[in-house]
Amino acid sequence: MTVSGVHKVLKITIFISLHLFVSASLSWAGQYRLSGFVKDSLSGESLPGVHIFLPEKSTGATTNNYGFYSILLSEGEHRLEVSYVGYRTQSIVVLMESNKRLDINLSSGFDLELVEVEADQYSVNIPTLGTISMPIKQITNTPALLGERDILKVFQLMPGVQRGNEGTGGLFVRGGGYDQNLIILDDAIVYNASHLFGFFSLFNGDAIKDVKLIKGGFPARYGGRLSSVMDITMRDGDLRRYRGEIGIGLISSRFTAEGPVIYDRASFLISGRRTYLDQIFTPLMPDEEKIGYYFYDWNTKFNYKFNDNNRAYLSGFFGEDNLNTRYSEPGQQNKNGIKWNNALVSLRIASVFPNGVFINNTLLFSQYRTGFFYENINTIDSKKYALDYFTGIRDYSAKSDMIFNPFPYHTVRFGGIGIFHNFSPGSFEITNEFVNESRSQRPRERTFEGALYVENEYIKNRLMYNLGLRLSYYNAASLNKVKPEPRITIGYKLTERNSVKAAFSNMNQYIHLLSNTAGALPTDLWLPASSDLIAQNSNQYSFGWHFLSGWHDLEFSFETYYKKSENVLTYRDGANFFFIDDQNPSADINWKENVTSGQSLSYGFEFLLHKRSGRVNGWLAYTWSKADAKFNEINNGDKFPANFDRRHDFALTLNYEHSERINFSMSWVYMTGYPITLPYHTAGVFRPHNFEGSPGLFQSGSVDYFQNRNNFRTDNYHRLDINVSFTKPRKNGVRIWEVGVYNAYNKMNPFSYNMVTDRTTNRRVLKKTTIFPLIPSVTYVRRF
Repeated sequence: MTVSGVHKVLKITIFISLHLFVSASLSWAGQYRLSGFVKDSLSGESLPGVHIFLPEKSTGATTNNYGFYSILLSEGEHRLEVSYVGYRTQSIVVLMESNKRLDINLSSGFDLELVEVEADQYSVNIPTLGTISMPIKQITNTPALLGERDILKVFQLMPGVQRGNEGTGGLFVRGGGYDQNLIILDDAIVYNASHLFGFFSLFNGDAIKDVKLIKGGFPARYGGRLSSVMDITMRDGDLRRYRGEIGIGLISSRFTAEGPVIYDRASFLISGRRTYLDQIFTPLMPDEEKIGYYFYDWNTKFNYKFNDNNRAYLSGFFGEDNLNTRYSEPGQQNKNGIKWNNALVSLRIASVFPNGVFINNTLLFSQYRTGFFYENINTIDSKKYALDYFTGIRDYSAKSDMIFNPFPYHTVRFGGIGIFHNFSPGSFEITNEFVNESRSQRPRERTFEGALYVENEYIKNRLMYNLGLRLSYYNAASLNKVKPEPRITIGYKLTERNSVKAAFSNMNQYIHLLSNTAGALPTDLWLPASSDLIAQNSNQYSFGWHFLSGWHDLEFSFETYYKKSENVLTYRDGANFFFIDDQNPSADINWKENVTSGQSLSYGFEFLLHKRSGRVNGWLAYTWSKADAKFNEINNGDKFPANFDRRHDFALTLNYEHSERINFSMSWVYMTGYPITLPYHTAGVFRPHNFEGSPGLFQSGSVDYFQNRNNFRTDNYHRLDINVSFTKPRKNGVRIWEVGVYNAYNKMNPFSYNMVTDRTTNRRVLKKTTIFPLIPSVTYVRRF
C-alpha cells in the first residue's frame, strides 16, 4: 500500500470512529454494564467463544479466550440467549437497574436430541470474515492417520486451506507458505507445529479447549504473518474433580490428568504423548546396524484464582523429535541423526476491574531448534570426526491486552506486544581428531519486533463493523521500521439469518523461512528481515455471504478473496549453504547471498456448508484458487505457479452418533495436482576410457537441465478415511475402542516424483513414489 493510500484509510477510520464516538456519547445516559464469566457447570472451566445474543436489540457479545463477556444495556428488563456448541442453550432474563455481575454456568448436552444449538447465529451476527471455529469434539471425531488426533489435518479439510505432500501437516492458506501462518498456543508462538516431518501435529487434542483459524479480515490484535492466524487455547484443568484419560495406539500412547489443587480455586492439567517404535523395533535389529525414531510432547498448565476478578495462568509445552542411525564396520563406528524440538512457556495474569475493563498481561518464551549430527569413531586409535549442525530461533515476549465497552453497541480492544528475537542461522561445530583440527561457526542475529493496536467493534441492528489499526515497529542493527497496518471489516444483515461482509487487511511479516519441503528439516532456516532481506507485506481484499438455515441449523458461507504479497523469499537456482567441506568453507557460506525476493498473487472463492452439532454433523467444503509467484532472478522473470497451487479442493466430513455407545465418522477428499519442477532435458556424461583403461566413449552419468520452475503437475489426489468408536461405561469410568482405516480404498496417491534411468531402455523416466496405502488402526482409550 502506498503512503497516500495509508493516509486515506487512516482518515476514513478516524472519521468513522469519531463520528460514532460522538453519537454514542449522546446515548450514554441510562446505560448499565452487565459482565461476567461463562463456565462449564461441572468442571468450572471457562468457555471461550460463547455467543450472548439479545434478540430484541439485535446485538450481543462473545466471550474472549478467558470466558469473559461485557455488554452495556439500557435500564429495564432484557432477555439473553446464551449458546455454545455442545451445550444446552440458556434463555436468561435480567433486570438492569445498576451495573451487574452475572456469571453463567452452561450444561453439556448429553441428550443427543438436545445438543442442537438453537439459532446460533454466530457467523451471521458478528463482524468477522474468513474465520473458522470448530468444536473440539468434532475435531477429535474426525478420522486420522494411525488414529492420531490431529488438529492441523482437520483444518486442512476446510476451504481456503491447501495441504502439502501426502500425509503432511503443513498449512498453505490462500496461496501463502506455511511460514506465513501465525500459530499460537496460549499466546506463545509455535515455529514448527509438526512431528515426524509433518505427518503428525504437535497438538495433543486431549489438552486443547478451543481453536480457531483466521484466513482474512484479520483483527488488529493479530499480526506478524501474512496468510493466517491459528489461535489455540489449552484447557485449564478441572477445578472440582479429578479426571484422567489414557490412550494406547499402534505407534504411540498418551495420557491426560487434571484436577483441583485447591477446590474451586486452583487446578492443574498434565498431558503427554510418546511413540514407542524405537523401544520395540530397535532392540530387534542387528548390533552393527540400528535405526531409531521417537517423538514426545508434554502439555502442562496450572491456574490459580486469587478472587472472582483476578486469575493467574502458567502453561508450558515441550516436545522433541529424534531420528538416529548407528552402524559399525571393522575398526569404526558411525552415528548420525536428525532432531528438532519446541519449548513454549506462558505466564498470564487476567484481571477484571469494577468498570468492566478486562486486562490480560502476559510473559512468553518460545524456542525452536532443528539440526543434525554425524560422528565417525576409529575404534583402533580412538579418534573421531564429529559434526553438529543446527539452526533455530528463540523469543522473549511481553504483551498486554485490554477489552472494555465505553458505549452501547461498542467493544474496544487495545494493547501491545514486544518480541526479542534471537536467530541462529546455520551454526555448526566440527571436530576432526584425525588431523587435530576443530572449526565452529555460531552466527547470531538479534532483532526486536513490537506493535500497538486498537480495535472498535460495533454491532447494532443490521450494521456491524470492526475498524482497527495496528502500528508495527521493527529494529535490526541499524534498520528501524514503523509501519501502519489498517484493518477493516464491515457487515450488513440482510435478514436475521443472513449477512454480507467485506474486509481489507494490510499485514507485515518481519521474519522469513527458507525451505524446500513441507516438513521440518535441518536445511530450514528462519531469517530476520534486514536491509538486504526486506520485510514481507501483503494486502488482502475479501467479500463474503453468510447464511444460517432454519433447517437443522445448517451454516452456509461463500467467500472470495484477492491477495498480493511482496518481498517473499526463495532459494536462488543452485544455492547451497548447507553442505560444509573443503570446497565450501564456513567463511564462504552466506545465506543472504543465496536467496532472492519477489512477489506472489493469489485469488479464489470458497464454499462451506457446516453443521456443528446434532446426531449427524460435519461439513462440505470446496475451494477454487490460483496462486502465482514472480521473481526477477528466477524463471527469466516470468511468473510461475506457486508451491502447492491447486485449482480445485473438495472435502466431505461426516459424523454420525448412532447412540451413546457407537459413533461413525468419515472424511473424503479430492484435490487436483500441485506443481513441481522437472528437467526439460537430460544429457549423458561420458569419459574417454573405461575402468580397465580401454579408450572410447563410456557413459559415466547424466546431467538434468532445468528451465522453468513448477512446470509439471502431480496426479489428482483423493482418499477416504473411516473411523468407528465403541464406548462402554465401566465401574470407574469409560472404555472406548477406536477402529479406523486410512485410505480405505487403497488409492496410490503420489508422495514424490523422481527422474530415474530405466535400465532396460536406458532412458530417463518419471517415477512416482507412494508411501501410504490402506492403513488400519486400533486405539484403546480409558477415561476415569
